[in-house]
Amino acid sequence: MSAKSILIAGVALTLLASTVPAHAQAAPPTSPPPAPGNNIDDRVRQQLRVPTQSEREEAILTGDSDIVLTRRTRLFTISGSLDFTATSNAFLAPASPVADGLGQAQINLGLGTRIGGKVDIFASVGMVGVRYFDNTALNYNAVTASIGARANFGRLLISASYQPTIVLSGDFSSRQLTSHRLLISASLPFRLRGVTFEPAIGGERVLADPADYNAWSGHAGLTISAPISRKVPIIAYASGQYQRRSFDSYFTGLVGTDRRDNNWSASVGLVWRPNRWSEVRASYYFQRNTSTSDVNAYLAHSGTLGLSASLRF
Repeated sequence: MSAKSILIAGVALTLLASTVPAHAQAAPPTSPPPAPGNNIDDRVRQQLRVPTQSEREEAILTGDSDIVLTRRTRLFTISGSLDFTATSNAFLAPASPVADGLGQAQINLGLGTRIGGKVDIFASVGMVGVRYFDNTALNYNAVTASIGARANFGRLLISASYQPTIVLSGDFSSRQLTSHRLLISASLPFRLRGVTFEPAIGGERVLADPADYNAWSGHAGLTISAPISRKVPIIAYASGQYQRRSFDSYFTGLVGTDRRDNNWSASVGLVWRPNRWSEVRASYYFQRNTSTSDVNAYLAHSGTLGLSASLRF
């Protein structure tokens, strides 16, 4: 990494550290935090979210008229990423939030091709490791995979995928969760004066072991993105999303009620792509979850600095 890149990374880290309130960095709260196992699915969903989509970023930066699908010339992609996050609520607890920092490393092997010049078929498999700085009981590893297809009809993009995930403890000694996600979504990106708008809706079915995490959900959101310079390949983006989740039977013996969640989230960030195969990301992410189960309501702020690289062959 060049001296310029190191300087930018250092400044971003300083800014991210400032997103955690000073009082939140104090000693642990007087009441004990919730058991890590009860919200592992929420934490995995939050940390495996993809705040930006590299193919669309590339299309925006290069001025490609096809802003929905970027043409692939090679079948395989190997990629890796390293992210550092400061969060105001590591346990996603409803009261007395505990601030912490965490590092996340990921490696992924994917393949994809286009059929008939219109339909993308894709599959991937990867490994993720998450390590918290202070609350090491929250550490975990995950084996992830995805298979699916997406196609555009004019400007309308329809995608469907199946995403299995196996979540293991930080020392690989035990399995914490296995989930199978079936997702379908539709989006309609369009440009207005150089800015890309992408409204989207979607639905999801989760089947899990433990079965307490089985759920239906639907979401709607909007992402806005644009290059901020004609000379430097940097994209600025902002997004907001509402999601409604309905659990089949979430630890009813423990929480005493059915669980229905309303989740609002928003993010803003910058993506710098110094070349075709690497990028630097800085982002702020806000999430508020209300629930019929009081112990699953939470508010969280986080800031992330990430580096990633990919190679197609």
